[in-house]
Amino acid sequence: MRSRRTLAAATLFVAAIALAGCQGRGAAGALRSAGVGGTPDEFMILPTKPLEMPENLVALPPPTPGAVNRVDYQPHQQAVAGLTGRPALSAANGTALVARAGPVDPNVRSQLAVDDAEWRATHHGLFFERLFTRDRATVVYKPMVLDAPAELERLRRMGVEVPPPPPAVMEQN
Repeated sequence: MRSRRTLAAATLFVAAIALAGCQGRGAAGALRSAGVGGTPDEFMILPTKPLEMPENLVALPPPTPGAVNRVDYQPHQQAVAGLTGRPALSAANGTALVARAGPVDPNVRSQLAVDDAEWRATHHGLFFERLFTRDRATVVYKPMVLDAPAELERLRRMGVEVPPPPPAVMEQN
């Protein structure tokens, strides 16, 4: 009699567990229960500037298909301005930035390949790092990773004018 009750209770328990797993939530329900709510806002992907009303509507250029909007995100110009600290250097073709960088050795790729092969031959990483790390490049190139906050302070101590870093870089310290 007792074994029948135990069997009935176990069967009822297994049935309850099976039914709880069949709620029919699908992938969306599983994502919501994992903390992912709703759908992404497609307007939050790129930072947008607020729309502005020009003082003179006649002075506006006529719309051209494929032309850049005045409030569009322009990553190339913003990257040059961020790297140099001066938006005036942001030329359309980048010649000012290339001229400022100086001449480049035409054999730089082959020289880098030779240097990289030598580095990987002498820097394997520790045994357990190699054994348990999925990305081997993380182990091999770990000594080459730049500590951004320390480099920023080093450059400032040398008197080099550097643009301020994004807040996330300093918060990681």
